[in-house]
Amino acid sequence: MQRTQIYFEKETLADLKDIAKNLNISVSEFIRGIIKIEIKKQKKSNLNHFLTNMKPIESYADVDASEYVEDIRSKSRLLND
Repeated sequence: MQRTQIYFEKETLADLKDIAKNLNISVSEFIRGIIKIEIKKQKKSNLNHFLTNMKPIESYADVDASEYVEDIRSKSRLLND
């Protein structure tokens, strides 16, 4: 871990301390946990955005994916042996 410093307003810090105390963990542990959760949300959101906006390669735009995969599988020596 690497040490860093963050400044909070008095009220925010008091709220953080109360929450951490109720959870029986340190303020630092609480903040790390919340940040990890937010990073996961952002990564998932970015992936969902990418997949939603992903466009097929033009040469495959009219190809049915299931038929294409079945065709490849039918030609496989490994799957047919």
